[in-house]
Amino acid sequence: MPSIHFVERIGNTWKVPNPTMQHEYESGYWVVGEETAQKLVGGDLYLHDRQNEPSRFGGKILGYRVHKGGTEDGRVIFRFQATSNHRDLKTPREGWGNEKKIVW
Repeated sequence: MPSIHFVERIGNTWKVPNPTMQHEYESGYWVVGEETAQKLVGGDLYLHDRQNEPSRFGGKILGYRVHKGGTEDGRVIFRFQATSNHRDLKTPREGWGNEKKIVW
């Protein structure tokens, strides 16, 4: 199952109002191609404070949308169901670039 790891320092993660599932969140304004985002649906999303630290939050990716307008135009927002299994995961340093890492 694919996964994506982000260094998330500016608080662009929020709880979805009136979610279809419990513990549903969005995290956004990521520079990810739409084809890549599509392939990640059903995979895992992990948020880290730093590359060399364990994840502090994350979940199973339910879907995504591409933001329209403003300075974040064209950036991806992932929707995910948060789980405790997505906390405290440390990933090897190899593969990080531009504060993201994709594992296929």
